[in-house]
Amino acid sequence: MIADLRVVSIGECSPPDGLALDEAVVREGPARPLLVLWRCAPAVVVGRFQRVDWEIDAAACAARGVRVWRRFTGGGAVYLDPGTLCAGLVLPAGHPDAHAGVPEMYAPLLEAIAAACRRLGVAATSDERTVRVGDRKVTGVAAHRGARATLVHATLLVSANLDALRACLAGPRGGDLQGLPRPAPSRPDHVAAIGGTVAAAEAALVAELAGPEASVGPPTPAEADRAAALRRERYEDPTWHAGPWTPVTPAAVTDVLGRHL
Repeated sequence: MIADLRVVSIGECSPPDGLALDEAVVREGPARPLLVLWRCAPAVVVGRFQRVDWEIDAAACAARGVRVWRRFTGGGAVYLDPGTLCAGLVLPAGHPDAHAGVPEMYAPLLEAIAAACRRLGVAATSDERTVRVGDRKVTGVAAHRGARATLVHATLLVSANLDALRACLAGPRGGDLQGLPRPAPSRPDHVAAIGGTVAAAEAALVAELAGPEASVGPPTPAEADRAAALRRERYEDPTWHAGPWTPVTPAAVTDVLGRHL
């Protein structure tokens, strides 16, 4: 467990609301450790330094009504839906673990997710960058270290639609750079879902990190206001989601980029 951990859950939300909240709590600089929990409608989320048209199958996304969003942290592309738990562990800059290196910084959250799975009867183990059940990946992880806080956030596939995941993330993984920056690659892997409900997984993770009697609340007014501003300024803007590759993003990809809903 993490001493004095505050837990925030916003339940099921829109993808830009969840992404904006993850960034907002870091920008606000929490006074104490914080766990942020959410889940969202079907979406693909690419890492900060990824090229969308290399990561997705635009036709598969369009057929499923899946829009594509960019988060403010690095790492690879992930598929989210209401069967996927999104969890972010935020440590204030003064916390003794806030300046751990990579991959050590991932360990507290990944180990807690693995323990939460075991609490639910699923034989999960964590390694340096993920949680696995057997040889199948059930968790992805990314991080950001800022002047005021460090964030490590992860996804847990609980009852996610794995067919949609595989279809939407079937991008070409490469191509002509066209004189633009080389994007960060994803690391394709075999995946699985742990089964059960996201509510049960969330409760198990809260119990592991904050204790079984921990209270769960909403964001503070300052966090909510910062998240709303970030949503307007960044996460509703298709050019943010296309990134520096906007000039060469195919129309079919542009059509599925996140925007004002």
